[in-house]
Amino acid sequence: MQFQKGVQVLEKINRSINSDLNSNDSIDPNINFEVDRFHVLVVNGNDLLIKNAQRLRFNTFFKEGSINNQDYILDSDEYDKFCDHLVVIDKSVSSHHVVGTYRLMINYSNNSKGDFYTETEFDLYNLKKLDLKILEVGRSCVHKNYRDGKIIRLLWRGLSTYIKKSKVDFIIGCASFQCNNTNKIRNQLSFLKNFYSAPKQYLTFPLKSKNAKWKSADISKISKLKIFKSLPPLIKAYLRVGAWVGEGAVFDPHFKTIDICIILKSDKIDPKYLKMAINQ
Repeated sequence: MQFQKGVQVLEKINRSINSDLNSNDSIDPNINFEVDRFHVLVVNGNDLLIKNAQRLRFNTFFKEGSINNQDYILDSDEYDKFCDHLVVIDKSVSSHHVVGTYRLMINYSNNSKGDFYTETEFDLYNLKKLDLKILEVGRSCVHKNYRDGKIIRLLWRGLSTYIKKSKVDFIIGCASFQCNNTNKIRNQLSFLKNFYSAPKQYLTFPLKSKNAKWKSADISKISKLKIFKSLPPLIKAYLRVGAWVGEGAVFDPHFKTIDICIILKSDKIDPKYLKMAINQ
């Protein structure tokens, strides 16, 4: 018994040392490259480009949607100050015209809160107890006049570069269905649960206060290809890269969406997507 206790103590110390080492790993988010008239870079802190990214987020999530919220002109929250912001700028308009953005946060960053935005909707205990480096991605959007595929490819190129540079173990985030009625998307939710559920040891779970229930559909009678094609573009993109989904779904009252939790293990990412990374 004493020997076993000694081993347990040593394992605990080792985990603590590894955690300290990981937290001191230098993350070089200096992503900065240009393709034609577009400039792709990561900004943080008080950079003025963050305001423009927040304005783009507001215009995308609120003005274009069904939400009537004129009290704000920016989509911002308490997590923004702890995050890196990947932005795409159209230099032909101006040096600060943001046309695409992604919000990025690693759990070993200077986040004094010690948690992720995703944890406002999902229980991440199974992932966080592994004490690995986790990257949260979110608030992805593209300006309505630039949705021909080029900007989203540049964002993914920047994201793949960030993933390689940061050497993260998992990528997580919330992905949304633009509706607030699970019955309307029960085929899609049932399809995801049946074919893309994360392994048990990595499963996330909806917070009880936000859990959105639905009646499971018999997807054996529905074309799987048809269901896949009906998924939101961002969710399809994550699945193609190699992502899983967590258990269940939640209703987001702020954005009026049904959200699922995306879980991507970095060593399971389809290699062709990592090849998009820029060597800087």
